[in-house]
Amino acid sequence: MLLILISFNIKAQSKKVKIIDSISFEPVPFATIFFSNNNGIISDEDGLFELIPEQYSKKDSLFISSMGFEPKQFSLDIFNDSIIRLVPKTISLKNVVVTNNQLSSNEIIDSVKLYIDKNYNFNITENKLFFRQEFNQELEKFKLNKFKSTIKDLTAESMDSMTNNLPKKSKNELESLSYYYVNSNIDVPKIKLIKSRRTNDDNESDLSKSLGDKLEKSLRENLKSNSYFKIRSGWLPFSGDLTFNGLWEIDSTNQDQLNKLKEEEIKRKENFSIGQKGRIQSVYLKSFFNPNSELNFILKSKNYIFSNSELTYLGNELVYVIECYPKRGDKYKGTIYVNSDDYAVVRIDYQNIKPLSNFKLLGVSFSSNLEKGRMVFSKFENEKYSLSYYQNSRGNKISIKRPFKIIEKNKFVKGRKKQNQISAKLDFTSSSIYNTELQVFKVRSLDKVQFEEIDEKNQVLPIYLKEFKKDFWEDFK
Repeated sequence: MLLILISFNIKAQSKKVKIIDSISFEPVPFATIFFSNNNGIISDEDGLFELIPEQYSKKDSLFISSMGFEPKQFSLDIFNDSIIRLVPKTISLKNVVVTNNQLSSNEIIDSVKLYIDKNYNFNITENKLFFRQEFNQELEKFKLNKFKSTIKDLTAESMDSMTNNLPKKSKNELESLSYYYVNSNIDVPKIKLIKSRRTNDDNESDLSKSLGDKLEKSLRENLKSNSYFKIRSGWLPFSGDLTFNGLWEIDSTNQDQLNKLKEEEIKRKENFSIGQKGRIQSVYLKSFFNPNSELNFILKSKNYIFSNSELTYLGNELVYVIECYPKRGDKYKGTIYVNSDDYAVVRIDYQNIKPLSNFKLLGVSFSSNLEKGRMVFSKFENEKYSLSYYQNSRGNKISIKRPFKIIEKNKFVKGRKKQNQISAKLDFTSSSIYNTELQVFKVRSLDKVQFEEIDEKNQVLPIYLKEFKKDFWEDFK
């Protein structure tokens, strides 16, 4: 809980640009933005994208396009706007032959099932991808009742002042570029991280920063760097090696401290790569052709009601568009886009219609009531479809109302191991929106021998940036 109260502020000097409809002023989601140097990004569901001056030359041009709008082009040396207005255009469809042999939605879905193995890549593949996570949190309540502490200057009054001035809203982003290796028969995929960055909003008041500095000073003066901590919450005991990194300077002549610091860094890198791999894997497991996916509109089509199909163009592809709605207990509704030539699902939009999860036990409650997103499948060099784009937003709410006690212990101090103790009753409520985006730039097929030879010795941790470095994402090329 003390770590929650210590904040580190990093300003990311970039520019947020919003794309809107010039007539309705509504945001244009998932528009394509690319530069004349062949780098590109996609706007999010609110029409926002990040423009980083250090990553392009002023001689470059900015191109923006979205289906249903006139494309737009800017010279970056004179571009200073934060809002881009796209003009809607009338879409002229190609000639379509209408016959009395129009396929029904069920016939289209049956054809999708029939050609899944032919259309989609189930071999081992190397996927060069960009993965972005954005966490937006709103603090609704944070109270520490009956607070007691043996640490000097860490009084109930000072903690009340600090918690009352915590920022109500916060945001942080984590981005990574990696090679991800997977196929349908591999239980444990592999990952080779290239680089990663993390940014945080600097939205704290000067008072909360000042109180945070005082808390850090008090901890540094009273806690010992080689201590360990036991945590109790009511009658539930926990043990853990809590470390407060950054509170103490490392003695460069102390080899034990240096070795411990090196081991901790190796462990952090390992945990980061495992975490990124697991999150990316959860995206791939969501694909509609995975038997365990909750987006089971195709494989369990009998559980859904399908609308009549409509023909339209998605880019240059003529597609069937079918709405689906669950008959029974399934949680998601969806819109399916099926290529009319090969019956491949090229896009799925989905949204939950029922609560996803609710948990309440011993003063801890968690609920997830919102999830919506999109999955896009494209052909790469092997002429089979693979996941090319994924976007998801999920809303959660968590409440904790429990007592806790943190006990500092130290084996290297004479006398009693017990050093300091903090106790309080936590009353905490927070709501959050977790946005995830994945974009695949390249897919390459591998054989089993090549997969087994891949070394997962990852040496990457996110770089915290106060300002963006030039060509940070140069590896996108």
